[in-house]
Amino acid sequence: MPKAGNFEHGVVASRPDQMYGWPGITRVQGDHILVSASERKYHVDPIGREVVIHSYDGGKTWELPQEVFNGELDDRDANLLTMADGTLVLTWFTSIAFLRWLEDDACPEPWRERWLARVERQGITPDTPVGGWLIRSTDAGRTWEAAHEIPIGHHAGPSVLSDDRLIYIGSAGVAGLAPVWESADKGDTWAQIGEVRGPCAGDSPHGAFNENHVLELSPGRLLVVFRTEFEDRDARYLHQSNSEDGGHTWSDLKPMPVWGCPPHLIRLSSGPILCVYGHRRNPYGIRGVLSYDDGDTWDDENIITIYEFDQPWDIGYPVSLEVTAGHILTVYYCNRKQNVGPSLAYSDDPGGILYTRWTLH
Repeated sequence: MPKAGNFEHGVVASRPDQMYGWPGITRVQGDHILVSASERKYHVDPIGREVVIHSYDGGKTWELPQEVFNGELDDRDANLLTMADGTLVLTWFTSIAFLRWLEDDACPEPWRERWLARVERQGITPDTPVGGWLIRSTDAGRTWEAAHEIPIGHHAGPSVLSDDRLIYIGSAGVAGLAPVWESADKGDTWAQIGEVRGPCAGDSPHGAFNENHVLELSPGRLLVVFRTEFEDRDARYLHQSNSEDGGHTWSDLKPMPVWGCPPHLIRLSSGPILCVYGHRRNPYGIRGVLSYDDGDTWDDENIITIYEFDQPWDIGYPVSLEVTAGHILTVYYCNRKQNVGPSLAYSDDPGGILYTRWTLH
């Protein structure tokens, strides 16, 4: 059984009085690693942008954030992958949830004035369409093509399969069905090929099963793990499903012995599957769990604590990459602000996009 150790913590991107959230990660080539994030003032905020941050030494040091998209709505959850030919694909989604804060006394000035100006300039209403978006780079992330809309969008973005298809699974809405989408042309066009069936929606507007990540176990064999939003917070365990036909049909969702959200999956070079996730109850932190049998069982007796926070901040959404055999880079965020309003109490925990480099041998 491998042992986790040599935890080294650091900062990918951080600015005073600024929030970075919901990172993505991919290897461009060799030691060139790219992390994506949403930069803004608050957790809910239309005044922000999607950025990427380059590392050219395997995640030891990081360049300044590079803007790749800055729209008029709330652009959230930038996620990354690398196609077989080196094309980089970045996805995110837009939201208008900030509208409700305009009616809240906690909405600070001058942000209320700036938000209202944007709402009036763009004619934003509760009926304004929102959705998912995709953008590509063919030169290692130096420049990016124009963005185009796609039929789905949430954390942690699509996964690329060995046949170069992209597969992206949505949230299970009120009917308890999560649509499965595929693209065979690097995200230009999409077709729905199946559904993952779960129970009806919980108290979340996105359904009981929402943010998920797909891992290809072998050609045609897929594993997806979902975040859950049951009304009983103590019941919010990760759930999983499998496909044996490339994503067309799926097994019934079943719970994992892991409480937390949302998941991100990688296959380690030594064979096991690593699932990292945020633990948003005491002790707040970033955790990982291993499976040695392609997700049939999970080693919940040996949960890995990757990072533990000193207070219950807005944290989580970890993503991982195996930099070299047994050496893992896990990236996540910490926001020490309320949704709107002043910063919370002082903490030794830094804010921004953070990383932990660690080993598993």
